[in-house]
Amino acid sequence: YELVRRRVQQAFNYERADQVPLYWTALAGSCAGIAYWAVPFPADTVKSRIQTDPTFEGFSFIRALRRVLAEDGFMGLYKGLGVTCIRAAPSHALIFVFYEIANELLQKV
Repeated sequence: YELVRRRVQQAFNYERADQVPLYWTALAGSCAGIAYWAVPFPADTVKSRIQTDPTFEGFSFIRALRRVLAEDGFMGLYKGLGVTCIRAAPSHALIFVFYEIANELLQKV
């Protein structure tokens, strides 16, 4: 979040971070949400298979990981990532916009 927001601040020559418009804050929040989910997603995929797929019952994480890789390949670890990112982008955009609004209001108190 901060990386994207700082880059926007530099690119558009805003002197202070609080001058960055909220639509850029929303974009930075969206990027943060996508990054947040993209990194641990393979582990979440394996965990979900263990929890929901009866053929994975009793599997250790490593055994389930090996089976997913054997059956679906590397990309099998990322099944469903697109939908997750579509969900994460707007929700994280709102989270960070409201965070910045609340932060600005609390600074005035």
